Amino acid sequence: MFDYRKLLKNNFTKSVLMITGGTAFAQFLSIVLSPIITRIYPPEQYGVLTVYVSILGMLSIVGSLKYEWGIPIADDEEKAINTLALSIIVLLFIVSLITFAIIIFGTSFLGLFDAKSLIDYKFLIPIGVFMMGLYSIFTQWALRNKNYKSISKTKFSQSISQNIIKIGLGLLKIGPIGLIIGNITGQSAGITTLASPLFRKNRELLKKINFKKIIWSAKRYKEFPMYLAPSQFLNTAGLQLPVLMITSIYGKSTIGLYGLANSIVSIPMNLIGRSIADVFYAEAASIGRTDPEQLKNLSIKLLKKLILVGIVPLITLLIFGPILFSFVFGEAWYQAGVYARILSFLVFTRLIFTPISMVFSVFEKQKQALILDVLRVGFVLFVFFIAYYFSLNSYSAIILYTISMSFIYFLTFVWAQRIINLEIENKY
Repeated sequence: MFDYRKLLKNNFTKSVLMITGGTAFAQFLSIVLSPIITRIYPPEQYGVLTVYVSILGMLSIVGSLKYEWGIPIADDEEKAINTLALSIIVLLFIVSLITFAIIIFGTSFLGLFDAKSLIDYKFLIPIGVFMMGLYSIFTQWALRNKNYKSISKTKFSQSISQNIIKIGLGLLKIGPIGLIIGNITGQSAGITTLASPLFRKNRELLKKINFKKIIWSAKRYKEFPMYLAPSQFLNTAGLQLPVLMITSIYGKSTIGLYGLANSIVSIPMNLIGRSIADVFYAEAASIGRTDPEQLKNLSIKLLKKLILVGIVPLITLLIFGPILFSFVFGEAWYQAGVYARILSFLVFTRLIFTPISMVFSVFEKQKQALILDVLRVGFVLFVFFIAYYFSLNSYSAIILYTISMSFIYFLTFVWAQRIINLEIENKY
């Protein structure tokens, strides 16, 4: 008989459950309120949000050039706090550059992707990047201190504020800006919750921030901006470029349907995958180099458990996707269910393979990760070139995209296992 008490005593499992609990509430609330939101905002306006989220997703990845990922693996608290300070300085610099670029090129760039309705709100892009960047930095500080409870709390505040704002502004009929402002709030709410332990309990640590040590951190973790930031940007581009391509080829209405489908089928990834990836990174940063064999065992157990978790929503969407979307969100969203059916397999492979890919950062194998992400973007561009050249319909394009990205996720997992195996060999 399966011993649940033993499972709950496991520190890793408890940490995952703590973060997942907050995320579960956030996802549950979003699911419950989505039928209201989709009846307030038509697919065209949802399409504007989808393009905004796509652009924001790519830019926010490089907001602090991934220096914040050095925080959990820093040797001591003094080095960690200076890495945090460095991350904030870099974030401010990058946001300034983005603002300047939007002033000069924003209108023409957005026009390329049939996102002219987003032009009026283009200055919300750097605001979103800044807020998401701060949240990411202080999340890494919380992960270093294994303050999973605070991270869980932020998921509550994010979901509540995001959905209330979307519905409230939607009822005022102010257009897609209601969705955009709700998104910014949802991505960044909880910054004070994550930062307050540092400012309340560790004020003395702040006095140890100085220019020399910030420069030292910049040099020590230079591989993060050199390899991880471009790698993560390309990784995210692999997810977000399809949004821009679909918008450009098939229009706003199609991307609105795709956007809802993608957000709904991604719930297992957002609910479990990210929480596990965060905890896996924190745990792997502690045990990775000292006990790579234990890390390998952990990664294999995770894979098996994630397959069991992901198989039920996968089968459900494959069989009932269009019917469910039409019933829950309204007849106008039936086609979104067809897209959800296709995307469900992609999200399944992302769910089971992505958490283990954190070993690239743990063992500072950013070059290898960059190679994989270049390959990912290459596949995306090739798929949509084929779709455009042969005038494929949107369903065929998304099927090709799903197949190619699923292969990349599998390849990433295999390579991650190879890195762990090499660490085991080197140790013994």
